[in-house]
Amino acid sequence: MDITMPSVKFKGNQNILSLYGTSVFVFSITSLFPACVYADLDIKASAEAEMTFQDVNSEEQGELSLTTVSLLPKVNAIYESRTFSGTWTSSVTHLERDKEINSRKDTYGEYSYSANWAPFDRFIFFEASGGLTYQNTDSSNYLVSDFLSNADSLSKTRTNRVAAQAIIDRGDWVRAYGTASYSALESESSTTNTENGLDNSTMQFSGSLQNSEHAQRFIWEFSGTYQDTERNQTSSNDYISRTADGYVDTVFIENWAFRITASHEANQISNRIDTSSSTRKFNSYGAGLTYRQNADRYISVTANSSDSEISDEGSDNFIGFDLQWALSSRTSVAGSYGKRFYGDSASADIKYNSKYFRTSLSYSEDVTNTSQLLTDFDNLGVFICPTNSSSISDCFQPNSLSYTPSADEQFIQLTTQNVSFDDNIILLKSTNFQAGYDFSRLTLAFSWRYDESNYLDEDRLRRTYSFGTTLAYKLGSYMYLNSNITYANIEERSNSENIATGESDNWNASLGLERKIGRSLTTSIDYNYIEKSGDLNLGGQFGANYTDQRITLSIIYNYM
Repeated sequence: MDITMPSVKFKGNQNILSLYGTSVFVFSITSLFPACVYADLDIKASAEAEMTFQDVNSEEQGELSLTTVSLLPKVNAIYESRTFSGTWTSSVTHLERDKEINSRKDTYGEYSYSANWAPFDRFIFFEASGGLTYQNTDSSNYLVSDFLSNADSLSKTRTNRVAAQAIIDRGDWVRAYGTASYSALESESSTTNTENGLDNSTMQFSGSLQNSEHAQRFIWEFSGTYQDTERNQTSSNDYISRTADGYVDTVFIENWAFRITASHEANQISNRIDTSSSTRKFNSYGAGLTYRQNADRYISVTANSSDSEISDEGSDNFIGFDLQWALSSRTSVAGSYGKRFYGDSASADIKYNSKYFRTSLSYSEDVTNTSQLLTDFDNLGVFICPTNSSSISDCFQPNSLSYTPSADEQFIQLTTQNVSFDDNIILLKSTNFQAGYDFSRLTLAFSWRYDESNYLDEDRLRRTYSFGTTLAYKLGSYMYLNSNITYANIEERSNSENIATGESDNWNASLGLERKIGRSLTTSIDYNYIEKSGDLNLGGQFGANYTDQRITLSIIYNYM
């Protein structure tokens, strides 16, 4: 097996860096900014070889036996200077399959990158991120699609995002924040579904104005967002959304204030060829009381009135609720309740962190589409892992709720979204709980997720319920026991004859032993059990009901 890149470190000013024979992306930022007095470039590489023995028992295809040899070279580059940091990770997965009927060879190249540049301290920041991955396009195959099973349902997907952020937070009267971003998503149609290719771009602007930290009598904030997604691959036309929110708290006695608040929301699907459009607009305004101890501890209750262009009732009154409360430096609770154009609306964010235990619980409601979900998402991870990590045993839990990962670290998301590549506008209601425990020899993670995707422009509802546990136990100085169990229930509902409906129960479990030999070599043996059952199948390789059992032998060489 070939090692494509040795580990290299460079310190000091580097004007030109040329590495021949590899697809590594290199940030030669010091050639553009010669004033930089410190720079650190760290390049690591690994090569993995696997042999997988696979037995599939399918209701549609009967019993199948497959043997697959996999080669996975991987390169990770990290660059850091005083004002710039960037990472690049690239990998190539080459598979050679021997089956009872025929054989095939496949190669999948993937990469990801991120970069952050702060030319002026605490004023303006630039960032870029993106990559090429293979995404599951069949929502009924959630958790059970990879390069070995249902590979024909995977879509080659490219994402790129650039953003600029400005912060003015040292004024005596006003603090201001603003972000402008552009993202592009391009995906090829999968083999089993030739109509799920995407080619979209999104412009997004957001900003806020608020009182300075010296304010005492008047506490206020105004914020807004604007987003325009060009959906080039369909006849559904552009999706445009905008929001505006604001409140003013006037203190009349210590810790107590009178609040006035207002909000605006509009979602529109426009047609640039003719004049037709579909707009959902909602406005509300209200007044109430706020109890505030400081910026991180307040609770507000307001009486509100609303009007909506799509409501048959005209004006609608409701009670609004807004909470932000830091119980300690390790625990915070935030939540809100009100109304939007579709009815009652709520959000919640609860975090707890101790020395060995960390949890995160969130609930959100968003009007969105596939492009936005794949290019811009919130990470609620509870573990920090190296960018080239392959096991949770390499990870740790930060000791602060505000921990910022370094260039060679990342939050690991224990759960993922079940995304459909139709790119319709959906109301996504999502509950996500994650917990992690890390002490002595044991590292344990638990996740629970519930997503409800309500299609706004057609009669369709998808519900996804999932949970999972991941465990790593240190048996000795160099040996680990790893296990993982995930389950998902996917349900598609519709009264339309053109939309597939049904339910699927998906299981994915694994148990393995990992042995480290020195600093560079790792060997492992894993058993993997996959099961899919139900009556929902949108184009999977083995049908709606099958079991997939695998035994995998692997060896990894890390050059660091």
